[in-house]
Amino acid sequence: MATATYKRVLVEVDSVKFYPIEAKYAVSRASNQAGRRIGESMQSRAYIWVDPHDTARLSQSHLVELWKMATETKDPLHKISITYYSEDGEKVLSNVEFQGWIGVFQFTNPVLSGLGGMSGDLGREGAALTSQVGYNNMLYLELVVALDEASVSKHKFTK
Repeated sequence: MATATYKRVLVEVDSVKFYPIEAKYAVSRASNQAGRRIGESMQSRAYIWVDPHDTARLSQSHLVELWKMATETKDPLHKISITYYSEDGEKVLSNVEFQGWIGVFQFTNPVLSGLGGMSGDLGREGAALTSQVGYNNMLYLELVVALDEASVSKHKFTK
């Protein structure tokens, strides 16, 4: 099994560049009862998970910039690019580009297992607080793809 590399996916939102833990990109279309596509029903989103504790992958200033984009009162579109790399981190496997915006910005610390202060039973070690997912903090983003007439031509998937 191939090991994950530091540079397996790069996300760019305007001038903010970062390396997430995981980036999912999805396109879906609605269908009628006969299984035919319903016109103008296409939706597309990117789902991004980032460890903000690793400031080499996402700087604190870029984290704040993403939050500012997510809380904008106007409706500007941002140029978004997601580049997926092979295991070696050099060869580009694919790239998706689109105009869009941050639909979800969720900052959290993962659930902890174990209870602090508990002692062990009959010579066993006591419980310890550990993250169930191995991360101190987590940033989850949903990037919405704008698919109106002016933006749909900027929605591209290439190799």
